[in-house]
Amino acid sequence: MSTTPPPLPLTEALRALDLPAKFLRHNESKPAWLRDLPALIEQLAARWSLGLDTHFPGIHLNYVAPATRADGTRCVMKVSRHVGETRNEIAALRVWDGDGAARLLHADPEIGALLIERLEPGTMLSELVDGEDSLESVDAGNAADDRATTITAGVLRRLWRPAPHASGLRSLESWCAGYDRNREALSRGAGGFPAQLFLRADALRRELLASTREQTVLHGDMHHFNVLRADGTERTHGAEPVAWLAIDPKGLAGDRCFDVCQFLHNPHQVTVAARRRRLDIFCAELGLDRARTNDWCFVHAMLNACWHFEDGGAWQDAVTYVEETLRF
Repeated sequence: MSTTPPPLPLTEALRALDLPAKFLRHNESKPAWLRDLPALIEQLAARWSLGLDTHFPGIHLNYVAPATRADGTRCVMKVSRHVGETRNEIAALRVWDGDGAARLLHADPEIGALLIERLEPGTMLSELVDGEDSLESVDAGNAADDRATTITAGVLRRLWRPAPHASGLRSLESWCAGYDRNREALSRGAGGFPAQLFLRADALRRELLASTREQTVLHGDMHHFNVLRADGTERTHGAEPVAWLAIDPKGLAGDRCFDVCQFLHNPHQVTVAARRRRLDIFCAELGLDRARTNDWCFVHAMLNACWHFEDGGAWQDAVTYVEETLRF
């Protein structure tokens, strides 16, 4: 008997939003949130005096749409049912106040809604590399990939600062709670999961967390699709115009070495040599301890495998990447 849930019945208001099927599938477990979404969007538009355009194509986790304020300022509205994570994002954007990231214009942390400036032209860093060499075949010695890594290091340099007390950021220890939730199953090799590899990563995670000397404001999800070109955004860093800014932070506080891990992981079809070179560039540009950063890459990769396991997904590819990090 099929266990596929029946299609979510769409109200007329939801149909009018013309939401992608992937967005509906991702959020169908919260039908009340979906049902109320059209009214919530209208309320936010009225509260923030916005003219809303059609949502961006390809949305699947959150509702994200371009908008225009009453004074003609172009901006972006984001609404998420993941209210806790959105609170952390809002907290980080408030700390940065536009320094290294898109500027927060309005927010309602209680309902998971925020309004940020629209970065112009908004080209993703991934397109910088795609224009010269395919991201699907990146190897060491790829000049475009080196440039993208150096650009990202510059963005991180601006974002990193001591985490203020009571800032609303999520601790890195809490972010790594997937280890605790899955330890009982994974430490005994449930479903064929490599128990010894998990235990090794779990022990290293505890060691790294305990030895972290400074709590830094972290992006938490820094990769090629969360760094946008911002030539048309009025911003300078020192005497230099800012060309690239970050979006969609997780809003964490912890060891800065953790913040380069996701960039090494994305995209998937990248050689070990290229990932090793990215790590070398980050460590040289940002003064990071290479061995410690590599250890965090291992811990970060296993955390991703934990998430795949608990979600019932195919964790095998994630574990393959865990093993790959040991060769960085």
